Amino acid sequence: MKLLVLSHNPITTYHNMGKTLLSLLSGFSKDELCQLYIYPTLPDIAACDGYYRVTDKEILRSLLTFSKPGEEIPVGKISKEQSMYEKPEDEAVYTNVKNKTTHRRILREIMWKASFWFNGKMKSFLDKQKPDCIFVAPGDGMFLYDIALKIADYCNIPIVSYICDEYYFVSQPENSVERFRIRLLRKKISALMEKTALLIAISEEIRQQYCEHFGIEGLTVMTGADDSLTPVVPENEGRVMSYFGNIRCNRYISIAKIGKTLDILNEGDGKERILNIYTSEKDEKILGEFDGIRSVNLCGFVTGEEFKKALLSSDVLLHTEAFDKENAELVRHSVSTKIADSLYSGVPLFAFGPDYVSSMLHLKRNDCAATVTDENELAEMLFKIFSDGELRKSLSAKGRETAEKFHNRDHNSSILYKAITKTAQKQEENYESFAT
Repeated sequence: MKLLVLSHNPITTYHNMGKTLLSLLSGFSKDELCQLYIYPTLPDIAACDGYYRVTDKEILRSLLTFSKPGEEIPVGKISKEQSMYEKPEDEAVYTNVKNKTTHRRILREIMWKASFWFNGKMKSFLDKQKPDCIFVAPGDGMFLYDIALKIADYCNIPIVSYICDEYYFVSQPENSVERFRIRLLRKKISALMEKTALLIAISEEIRQQYCEHFGIEGLTVMTGADDSLTPVVPENEGRVMSYFGNIRCNRYISIAKIGKTLDILNEGDGKERILNIYTSEKDEKILGEFDGIRSVNLCGFVTGEEFKKALLSSDVLLHTEAFDKENAELVRHSVSTKIADSLYSGVPLFAFGPDYVSSMLHLKRNDCAATVTDENELAEMLFKIFSDGELRKSLSAKGRETAEKFHNRDHNSSILYKAITKTAQKQEENYESFAT
């Protein structure tokens, strides 16, 4: 059994999607995995037998120089020292908000469409790896759907699609150009679903929508927690709240509201509650939202042991989503990948977001976090989670219980392994039956 993982990011320990893939696919041995990805970064662990990468920069260069983009990653480049970007200059390109505009996204799609990415180098990699199945985590880049369909046809293998974010069942945007882009993306998603043998969904809401609409078989597999964490039990009065990860998609607005509320609470009783934000964000306009908020500390991005230390030394962890309709729609049926580790850690979780988002629904259903869906209740609940020791201990226990039930890494990856193996075997049996 050999599984080809097709995604934007490689399997890593330092990126949310990379960590999600690492958890989901932990039931596979290294020899059973190979990966093709497009982000300008390198793996920090050798989780696969082989890696092939083709980046936007290589695609653009190929159009200008008539070269063939893409390369197999040498084993020697895989090391623990790797971070978000292989080259520092790439960070400015990939974090530039101007590159997220609809017009530039469409230009990116045209660039990929015009390039010769399916060349001898990629074919050689596929011929050497001989995958039996594709596991694709597509996102909103249309070209990745084309890659999945092309490889499936070339290798004559089934597709397992992993859907963790919503791009199909979204409201029509007001901007006409963005409506056009979404319409094209929906066609790509439909084409992929037509060829999908098995759907893996991060939430039950996503599974139900996709399986009913496209008439395909599906399975809900939530993100597993990092079981190398050593869970803690809350002690004393809370003082430090921590947020880890991406603050874009207007999450920074919600986080800023929490910081301002903490300032008011601190002024009221003279205590020093703080909010540490661990993020790689460099955009001055976004970071400027925190100017003048005394309780907020911008701590930078942390990985590995530094991440674990910061996580477990916190008194409260924060999960938040944006309240504006456009961004809330994107995560409506998603469950944040950070929730698994947060619940498993034993550190009480505080969640602030719309009441219809799956992450919030998951936490409320299992009563494992202090949840706020109305800004008017923010101050009261923040005061309570910092000052009520019994509440924090109760949330810690419920969080661990929920993590064991829904985010058990070994259990979830075992379910996924069996489902993918069965899918690949069924394809092989159908092929043999047809051949005879």
